[in-house]
Amino acid sequence: MVYIVLFLLLASSCTSSAVPKLPEVSHRQQKLLRASFGEVWRATHGAIADTRLRITEDDEAEGTIHLSVRRQASSRPEELERELARIAEIDKARQQGLEHLSEYLLVYTVAVARLDEQQTRIEVSTQITAVDRSEVIWIAPGIAHVVPRTFEVPSKGILERNLFAQIAERLFLSEEMLYSLGVLGRE
Repeated sequence: MVYIVLFLLLASSCTSSAVPKLPEVSHRQQKLLRASFGEVWRATHGAIADTRLRITEDDEAEGTIHLSVRRQASSRPEELERELARIAEIDKARQQGLEHLSEYLLVYTVAVARLDEQQTRIEVSTQITAVDRSEVIWIAPGIAHVVPRTFEVPSKGILERNLFAQIAERLFLSEEMLYSLGVLGRE
């Protein structure tokens, strides 16, 4: 009997795990800014520093920054669902079979492209993956294997707009402040 349990445990561990794969981009926004590439790049990094996002890849030569954050259910999983419902269309994931939200992963891609000396295009796209860890396979008495199921969740565009607003605030706040103080515009 022990050999059978060990064989089943070994066989189940050899199967491919259901690691969340990156979904397709669910929302993308672009803006054309009257600022140099360097100014936009610095403002983007400054805005990111004020968030809980973690930079996973940063390539200034290509003008791309990849960010991510993982949110897991704590003692109150309903709060996590409300949070996800505010930023994404969770009903679409429910239609695909999402039952109990255990966690979600946000992946951002920020692309900054120089158009000329004082024009830069910035694009923010997001990918949201919801994870349901409610499915359990009982291998033997007392031995269970949790099977995570992942679902792509379309963004409502809130995250992208918020990041754009933070970048714009970084870009234009100092100049606007100087104008309001009357320092700029004087001869």
